[in-house]
Amino acid sequence: MDNLKQIKTLVSCYQEAIHSQNKEDFYQLWSQNNQCSLISITNQFIGLESIFHDFLIGRIQKAYLDIKLITENIEVNMINDYFAIVLFQYHTECIKRDSLEHYGIQGLETQIMIKEDNSWKLLHVHYSKDNG
Repeated sequence: MDNLKQIKTLVSCYQEAIHSQNKEDFYQLWSQNNQCSLISITNQFIGLESIFHDFLIGRIQKAYLDIKLITENIEVNMINDYFAIVLFQYHTECIKRDSLEHYGIQGLETQIMIKEDNSWKLLHVHYSKDNG
């Protein structure tokens, strides 16, 4: 499988892991590098344990009964054979846990990927929210 296809598959698997919140599926997407990071709309999370427990479980799962991350217009910028920057527009379709209301946000997402053992992995994710 070529780099572009592998990277787009990783984005798709990330979308599914956000929805399922399955720990094993989520962890396998990320680099084994201890410097993994995620910047959400309001906070930053350093290290895979923090990204999973504090962001995905502590914030996303706590706030939403259901969440779907939808990606559009994926652009892959190959830096070299081992690094890629992926940019895309996203929107979410959520159900708030406390009120059962439908809710969503939209914005831009940047993912930095690294190739480890011939597989692409997430190293950094950054969400930006559209204010419009």
